[in-house]
Amino acid sequence: MSKELLWELSVKNEVESKHLTKSRLILNETPYCIKLEGSLGSGKTFFCKCIAKLYGVENITSNSFLKYSLNKGSKKIFHIDYYYMSGSLDFFFNHIHEEIDDQTIILSEWTPDDLIMDIPQFTLKIAIVEKSERKISFYRN
Repeated sequence: MSKELLWELSVKNEVESKHLTKSRLILNETPYCIKLEGSLGSGKTFFCKCIAKLYGVENITSNSFLKYSLNKGSKKIFHIDYYYMSGSLDFFFNHIHEEIDDQTIILSEWTPDDLIMDIPQFTLKIAIVEKSERKISFYRN
């Protein structure tokens, strides 16, 4: 499946990253999924936290050992981390899929390439340029 690049920007620090989130990553129509891609320590969970705060959710943490969390603010936000997960397709369809409604946002890290959802999907790719500088690319899947 090819991805369509919607925009690409560089940010130099967390303040610029937060501003980018507020100006570019608040999507009006739900449900949708943002798949976050990047190396360890690139800022995937940081961006998940920033996006969740836009919807009144303050308690997003790294889910590497929990698999996923469901948080409710003005939207229902699933934060899923597939890093240590085996059987990820079964997991998604047994635990997440049935919970998706018109108020759902899925923020997914380390998402398997073969996971196809029946909601709009986007990819936020984060590349480390220097210590705190990141190149951010946003795609429609």
